[in-house]
Amino acid sequence: MRDSTPAHDPRRPVYHHLQDLPQGRELVVALYTKGCLYRRCSFCSLPDLSAGGAEVCSSDIRAQMDYVISACSAEQRASVRRFSLYNSGSVLDRRTVPTDALWYILDQLKDFPSLAEVCLDTRCEFVEDWELDELKRRLHGRRLALAVGYETADERIRNEVLRKGLTEATFQGLCRQLAAKGVRLKAYVMVKPDAALSEREGIEEAVRTLEHLADTGRLLGLEVEAHLNPTYVARGSRLEAEFQVKHYVPPRLWSLVDIVSRMEGCGVPIQIGLHTEGLEVQGGTVRNCGRCDETVRQALQAFSGSQDYGRLRALDGACPCRAMV
Repeated sequence: MRDSTPAHDPRRPVYHHLQDLPQGRELVVALYTKGCLYRRCSFCSLPDLSAGGAEVCSSDIRAQMDYVISACSAEQRASVRRFSLYNSGSVLDRRTVPTDALWYILDQLKDFPSLAEVCLDTRCEFVEDWELDELKRRLHGRRLALAVGYETADERIRNEVLRKGLTEATFQGLCRQLAAKGVRLKAYVMVKPDAALSEREGIEEAVRTLEHLADTGRLLGLEVEAHLNPTYVARGSRLEAEFQVKHYVPPRLWSLVDIVSRMEGCGVPIQIGLHTEGLEVQGGTVRNCGRCDETVRQALQAFSGSQDYGRLRALDGACPCRAMV
């Protein structure tokens, strides 16, 4: 259900889709708004899906939510358990999503009778106590989660390579804030985000990050979910130059299997993002040898929807290329 066009209608979202999770069906909506105002992350081209520096008014954003609801059948709306909202930036940045538009979107969630959780994507600096309190009040008992781009526990990679502008102290402060408010954390983790990492180093770095998130959650009493994103080469990003000059190779699908398999029993649900939003350069996406790609991709997607590690163990012996690291 992709709604993006070269001359985008500001009354339509960038995209929306339904997907299955262990807790039920999720409705994912990416709003079309003014672009991310940070826009310094070296790996990211998501602002290309936004309106750039142009304003998208509150009434247009409200119309985007109306469009999503009208595009979902009554049966689909009744099946939705989680609603996740994005905007190629930060939903809690009031310069891109005005507060009245956000309140309107949350008010329309009355049309989803089985909804149990709402997840909002944001950078850490836009999270304020008063707004968390108001968000929870407007959700009428539904759980609130915030999705944050943590990317890696390696602060050098996060800020010197990825230019994320997020210190560990700031992230830990957010975690304490969310724990105190009873808000869940969804943390994005990148796989092999540095061109200097070998395939094996990329696996180990991602495992360390996931373990660090699990430890943080246990220490603070914070419910944590991880979203594992294999790094793809986005058009116009700094990584594209490294891809061309240094021959950066995106991670393999098998590496995702290895990373997730090592986290069994950690207590952190792991979703795996395999979409590139159509922003990748040719040859710049995660893959294997070509013979087993679809089999492994389907197993990873099935795991995301079930958290059944047996789906990954069933891949043992699926292809000789697994040993080629």
